[in-house]
Amino acid sequence: MPHPLDQFFAAWGRDDADAQGAAQRAALSAVLSPSCTYVDPNTPAPLAGAEAVIDYVSMFSTQMPGAAARVVTIDEHHGFARATVEFINNGAVMMRGQYFAELEGGTVSRLVGFTGMGDNL
Repeated sequence: MPHPLDQFFAAWGRDDADAQGAAQRAALSAVLSPSCTYVDPNTPAPLAGAEAVIDYVSMFSTQMPGAAARVVTIDEHHGFARATVEFINNGAVMMRGQYFAELEGGTVSRLVGFTGMGDNL
């Protein structure tokens, strides 16, 4: 079974034909707890609730048609995970970052993203 973070980031690249992005919403709803929180350097504040996170991902997909996100590696222990993620557009890596997740019952309850790999000393 795919890891919830693989499923979450795979949904970033969905290009659904319908205006509501039903397939994207369904994919994200399956891996996000209803009360999840999400924050990355591009959010003005932490996002609260699956619907807010889904709307954020949908905004990315709309503003960056054809772009995608791909999990490169995942490490996990004691209900926490760290993922290295690449954001790709036109076949080229635009950015690489790390995400730290809290997992509960096979879903993501908290996700915190950082731009880069932490090596900018």
